[in-house]
Amino acid sequence: MKLRMRFNMRILCLVLLPLLMGACAFQRTTVLDLQQKEVEGLRLEVLAGEAGAEQHFLLWFEQPLDHHNPKAGSFWQRVWWSHKDKDAPVVLVTEGYSAPALYRSELATLLDANQLVVEHRFFSASVPDSLPWDLLTVEQAARDQQRIAAFFKRMYRGNWVSTGISKGGQAALVHRALFPRQMQATITYVAPFNMAREDVRLQTFFKEVSDAKTRERILAFQKELLQRRREVFPYFEDWVAERELTFSLDLEQVFELAVLEYPFSFWQWGVPPAEIPSEGASGLALFEHLYRGIDFSYFSEQDALAVGPFFYQAYRELGYYAYDAAALLPWLKHFDTPVVSNAFMVPSEAGMPVFDRSMLRRVEERLRRKDPAVLHIVGARDPWSATAFDVEGLKNSVRIIDTEGSHLTRIQTLPEDLRQRVLLWLEDNLQ
Repeated sequence: MKLRMRFNMRILCLVLLPLLMGACAFQRTTVLDLQQKEVEGLRLEVLAGEAGAEQHFLLWFEQPLDHHNPKAGSFWQRVWWSHKDKDAPVVLVTEGYSAPALYRSELATLLDANQLVVEHRFFSASVPDSLPWDLLTVEQAARDQQRIAAFFKRMYRGNWVSTGISKGGQAALVHRALFPRQMQATITYVAPFNMAREDVRLQTFFKEVSDAKTRERILAFQKELLQRRREVFPYFEDWVAERELTFSLDLEQVFELAVLEYPFSFWQWGVPPAEIPSEGASGLALFEHLYRGIDFSYFSEQDALAVGPFFYQAYRELGYYAYDAAALLPWLKHFDTPVVSNAFMVPSEAGMPVFDRSMLRRVEERLRRKDPAVLHIVGARDPWSATAFDVEGLKNSVRIIDTEGSHLTRIQTLPEDLRQRVLLWLEDNLQ
């Protein structure tokens, strides 16, 4: 199915010439203009590519630190730009984290579209000289995206579609709520919409997902890891030493956190239940399976710069989850409460923020009132499905649920009937 949409301005001008003389005289910005001219607040790097093919650029876009106070300073935001045709659709990818390399989203491929991948403010290379934590908000990020889209609308007059995966999907939702007319359609992938500092719906998920037998196997594996820690822990120590990682917590605490994290990672990444080691498996087999879904460096000081802004946002506005440790308390040495928080992951230099869900309430209210065209792709076995945006009562916002899907659920992984529903939805909303 060919979904590429074209809009012929010249024909429109011939038909409505007396009324649209001014609009037809509008001088669009072109790719050549940006390559040949110095534009204030913009830095452009041409990336190597095949002659005559799609053009790729690394673009640095100067953004206000505070969109409500331009005098507060600015920072350079990284944007990966792929240009195909001035009349083709544009896919705006709102990253929730860093965007360290150029890639092509499946939506841009599907629509044969131009693409802009926007790195989230205050992540990776899009960080000011000093990080004003109070300006790391979902609203400020949405205004970043709005300014970038507004700039490129001088060049592209086709349909605009925003999209994002996970936290990037959250960002796309916030942007669409605050600027509902800037996009024709929005597709989110496996995006949570938490409504509490540590949303209890995520704990409920693990008590109901799949079948009782699988849930029991997961708990039994966690217990075995703790009961046989003398066999398993040395492998963990060796893994850490080989990578020269350091942690702010005691290494045994980190090990216990990894055990607590296991059910979330198991379901999030769609680990086959058959891969869970049988009772009595070797200590190495237990360790290797634990590592199957968990990158232990996630808790390290080396990764703190990458994940710190995320946890600040989570505990300020976006919400997160806590671990249900009640069934494991007899075997835990470093945690003695039935619920274990991840709040320790918030950077100490940022300070612990007070959770405020007012912006997400505002986003929810605006999405319900405006009811823009939004399609939510959800994997039912992904823990984040527990807090996916509720589309009940909405006409233009729909949810596509893959009953066997994980956090890796995409259009191309959907069963054929669901994939066709997505394609029809795109066709209907990009007329």
